Amino acid sequence: MTKVDPKHYCGIVFIGGGSSWCYAPTIDGAAQKAARQCRADWSSLFKFEKKQPFTVNVYDMTEHSGWHASAEGVFAQGTNIRLTPAAKVVVKLTCR
Repeated sequence: MTKVDPKHYCGIVFIGGGSSWCYAPTIDGAAQKAARQCRADWSSLFKFEKKQPFTVNVYDMTEHSGWHASAEGVFAQGTNIRLTPAAKVVVKLTCR
């Protein structure tokens, strides 16, 4: 039996002039974690509704060692390879 390498997904929420992001082994996990991280990172600057929808861009990072973002897009670390989202997920979080 061949061992399958686990997937690595990065969920990124772009907000204002910045972003919040998180890694997880599944698309839904990356989206949920990134949305929670966005709320934690930006709640001092933005007022979020109780069931605030967060649009999360989820990228498959299995073949890449990292990423960087600019006004032109999201790129694989150390290259000019533009990454396209594997999924766009809308997450609605409830307040704690």
